[in-house]
Formats: sequence, C-alpha cells, structure tokens
Amino acid sequence: MTAETGRLAGGAGVRGFLVQHGPGILRTYGIVFALVVLVIGVTANNPTFLTSTNIYNMLSQWAPAGIMAIGMTYVILTGGFDLSIAAGYSLCAVTAAGLGQGGASPAMCFLAAIGVGLVLGIVNGGLVSLIGINPFIATVGSGFIMSGVTLLITDNKAYIVDDPSFATLGGGDIGGFPYAGMLLIGLMVIGGFILARSVYGQWIYAVGGNREASRLSGIRSQLTEASTYVVSGLCMGIAGIITASQLSSAQADIDPDIVFDVITIVVVGGTSLAGGIGSMWRSAIGLGLIATITNAFSLLDLNPFYQDLAKGFIIVGALALDVWSRRLARRAAIA
Repeated sequence: MTAETGRLAGGAGVRGFLVQHGPGILRTYGIVFALVVLVIGVTANNPTFLTSTNIYNMLSQWAPAGIMAIGMTYVILTGGFDLSIAAGYSLCAVTAAGLGQGGASPAMCFLAAIGVGLVLGIVNGGLVSLIGINPFIATVGSGFIMSGVTLLITDNKAYIVDDPSFATLGGGDIGGFPYAGMLLIGLMVIGGFILARSVYGQWIYAVGGNREASRLSGIRSQLTEASTYVVSGLCMGIAGIITASQLSSAQADIDPDIVFDVITIVVVGGTSLAGGIGSMWRSAIGLGLIATITNAFSLLDLNPFYQDLAKGFIIVGALALDVWSRRLARRAAIA
C-alpha cells in the first residue's frame, strides 16, 4: 500500500466512523460541549460567574425547577407529559405555608405538602394510565383544578410564616453551600441511579421505547407509567416546600412559567419526547445550560426580555437536533 493509498484509506475510515458514530456522539455529548462553550464565554466576559458565591446562588435559585425536572424526566421517558406541575407546585407550597402560618411545626408543614404532592401525582397517574386520558389533556385539566383549589383556599392572598425555623430548609447553608442545592444534587444522583441501575429504571425505558412489547414481556406498563406521575408529584411537593421556605410565604400561582423552565431543562438535555431515550445526567446538563443562560443575562447586564427568545430558540434547536441525529442514525443503520 502506498502512502497516498494509506491516506485515502485513512480518510475513508474517518468518514466512515463519523457517518456511523457521529450522530450518536453528537446526540450524547453535544449538550456538554454547548455548556462548556457557554460557561467559557460568560466567564470570559464576567469572571464572577465561576465564583462559589454565584454558583451557590444559582443552585439555590434553580433547586425547585431542577427537582421538578427529575420527575418530568421520569414521565417523559415513558412517553408521557405533565403540564400540571406549576399548579401542583403552588398548591404544595401553599399547603406548607398555610400550616406554618397556623403554628404547625416546619416538619409537619413539609410532610403535609409532600403528601399533597403524592396525592396529586396519584391522581394524574390514574387519569393517564388507568382511565387512558391523553397526558396533555389530563394534566392540563388537573392543573386547572389544582389552580382553582389553591385560589379557593387562599382567596388569592399570601400565607406568611413568622417562624424563623421554617426558613431553614430554603435559606440555610453549610459553609455557604445551600441546603436547597444539596437537596437538588442528592435527588438528582438518586434519581439517576434508579434510572440507570435498577430494574424499575429499565421498566421505564422499556415502556417508553415500546409499550406493547414491554407489556408482552411481562412488564406492568400501566402501573409503571402511572408511577412516574407519582414521582413527579413527589418532586412537586419537595419543590413547593423549598420555595415556601425560601420566601417564608406562599400564594396561588407562585411561578406559573416554571413549567416551561422544567420542560426546557429536560428537552434541551436530550430526553426524547417520544420516550425511551434520555437520562438524569442529561437533565442535569440541561439545568446547567438554562441556569447559565439566565444568570448570564444578569451578570452581563443584557436585556431580560431576550431570555424567552433565547430559550425558545434553544428548545427548537434541541428538538431539530434530535430529529436530525435520528435520521442520520437510521441512514447509517441502513447503509
């Protein structure tokens, strides 16, 4: 073989590798590369971005959305969707703050709020999996009901908690590291371990990949799907108590747009809306990307009105990349 032939063969080998493996590499690690580039760019313009104080603030600020993204990841992996999380999150926060205003101990307030979240998740799971209502319709409808209940309970007024210990979970820290951030990281690690290493996690992927095949293989697909909404409800409750503790108060519609942040985190991270493809580490990277973009607007003194525009382009781009990489993978498989 001549040197020229070797170079041609080598070039063909590189091209073949890229054609065969490029879509998978791009899909798997493209979001990581995007986050690294973004962090470098923001830090170059404002070095305070990577200071521990700023990172801790970001962890605390994004803990509620990040925790609900854990539940949303589970739901979307089965091919479902939960649009009730903003309303459920507010109801759970109001439950905690309402009991706190009435003099209940913080532990009782938080446990009650988490219990409410679990009940909401059970209801959503029943509507979608047992009754068979489309998840978009079911969770939009249940979301309206949750919002109505919250408004009726509060009469659209804020519940304010005077007990300083109520604010410990949301505002406390160890050496500057916020409890809310610790809870976010710990739950993501646990959620990721369950998805990647447990039988239950494999059931979730199987149901999202092919529901009928998973049922025929002995997996209780309806129960598995319903359980992911329970996980989402649990995450609503935890996110609600963090926010109520951070603010020492709560009211109806605390943050109605948080549902879009949660969906953006999961979708941008690479979890497919078709189900069966995704992971918790992807959602963690998606959280880092969205949190960095939002923080960059503040640090670099950019017009905040462009934030929604940027997030919209990111969502569309992530979905387009998902479709494109799938097409390339199919072509490579056929070839």
